[in-house]
Amino acid sequence: MSSIWTPSGEYQPTPTPAEQSSADLPGSGDGHDFSDETGRPAPSQEELEAIREIQSQIRATPAAAVVANHVIQLFELAVVYLGVATPPDDQGRVPHPDLAQAGVAIDAMSALIDGLGARYGENEETLRDALGQIQMLYVQVADALGEETH
Repeated sequence: MSSIWTPSGEYQPTPTPAEQSSADLPGSGDGHDFSDETGRPAPSQEELEAIREIQSQIRATPAAAVVANHVIQLFELAVVYLGVATPPDDQGRVPHPDLAQAGVAIDAMSALIDGLGARYGENEETLRDALGQIQMLYVQVADALGEETH
C-alpha cells in the first residue's frame, strides 16, 4: 500500500485484512482455523453450506414480500400494545394499553407502506387497509381511555 500525503507529512496507513495478501492471514495454510476478532472459530464447511442454502432461499423470495411480512408483524405488535388481543389472566385482568409503544409500531408501519407504496405490488392495498384498521383501533382505544391522540 502506498503512503498518503498530508500537510504534516507522509502517512503510511495500516493495511486492512482485506488488503493483506492471503499468505498474511491467520490460518492460511498453517493448519489452524481462522477465527475472527472475537476468538470464535471459523464456520465449518457444513455451516457455510447451511448459510448459503438459507441465503439462497431468501434470495428466491422478493424483498417486497419479506418487507410486507414485517409490516404485518408491526400490525400484530401494535395490537399487542393496544391490549386488545391479550387474553385475560386468572383474575380476568388484561394489560393496560400502551399507546406510546403502539404508536411507534403504527408509525413504522406507515413509514414502510408509504415509503414503498406500489413496490408492494398486489399487496399494497391489503397493507394500506391493515394500516387504516390499526389506526382506527388506536383511536378507539385512546378514546376509551380518555386520552388525546396525536
